[in-house]
Amino acid sequence: MNRREMLTLELREDIGSAILDLMREKPLDKITVDEFSERANVGRATFYRQFGSKEEAISYKLNRDWAHFAEKKGLTFEETPPKEFSKAFFEFIYSIRETNALLIENGCEHCISDAMRLAFEKINEKTNTKEYYHDRFRAYGLLGLVEGWIEADYDLTVDEMADLAVDFFYKV
Repeated sequence: MNRREMLTLELREDIGSAILDLMREKPLDKITVDEFSERANVGRATFYRQFGSKEEAISYKLNRDWAHFAEKKGLTFEETPPKEFSKAFFEFIYSIRETNALLIENGCEHCISDAMRLAFEKINEKTNTKEYYHDRFRAYGLLGLVEGWIEADYDLTVDEMADLAVDFFYKV
């Protein structure tokens, strides 16, 4: 990745971070492009070049946060054992529970699922048809577990959620 691409990624993350920061102060629908652009230290045009909406910027930021989390732990969907991957994924979701609550409060729960879909985008690159559908089934099933866990106010532990995921998707 060249320097320009790295800067673009950073700018995109900064925009998402600025929006989330401002959401701690007021509702998303009251936040203007000027406000988060100033906070992110970018021009309005940069936002419009990078994103189609504030929600898209939020989803991107959540996805990048997961990518950083997974990278620090050395996780990949394809190579990490299912239990380890599932546990780390639920640890991440739990670690951002305040952000999740903020998004739900603002009617933006779809940003969570959109971010998860982005996280599993590489599944679409598979060439083996059976493997492709199998992995998509797991990814969207995991999304269902996460949404249910959030709705149930994180009633189970991270380990219990990881066990559920492994039981549902990996045991034959």
